[in-house]
Amino acid sequence: MSPTRRQFLLAGTGAITALAGCSALSDPQQTLLVTVNNYTESSHQGHVLVEKDGTELVHQYLDVGAAEPDQGRTVETKIALGEMPSGTPLDVTASFGDGLKATGQHTLDCSDEYIGKAIYVHIEPEGPVSVSLNLACFDEFPENEALQGGTNQS
Repeated sequence: MSPTRRQFLLAGTGAITALAGCSALSDPQQTLLVTVNNYTESSHQGHVLVEKDGTELVHQYLDVGAAEPDQGRTVETKIALGEMPSGTPLDVTASFGDGLKATGQHTLDCSDEYIGKAIYVHIEPEGPVSVSLNLACFDEFPENEALQGGTNQS
């Protein structure tokens, strides 16, 4: 006996619902924290670019205010990269204009005790103003004194 039209539609709806439920359960595996610390007396606008095998994953625009005397100014934002296996190499570029640029490679290899991976960008006043890039694991987000950065992933 062949199924009726109603049975066919109900079966299709059930299958679609089951598939949607499965995809809703798969939370992003990899999280990336982008922190920019400005230690200069000037505000800076720029971006952090994260690529995998030449493909852009994140293009995060950031605006960090001028540092207070004897303090820094920090902006942080957290980004869900989605499902990616551990050991995935990422190319990272931090650029804040006027030749303030740093590059590095970050491997997604933090142990389970950490929440995710972190990219720390430091804008330093020594000599000519420079940008440095540190890549690490993080276990806390956000810092109490940090400002939450907006996300513009174009």
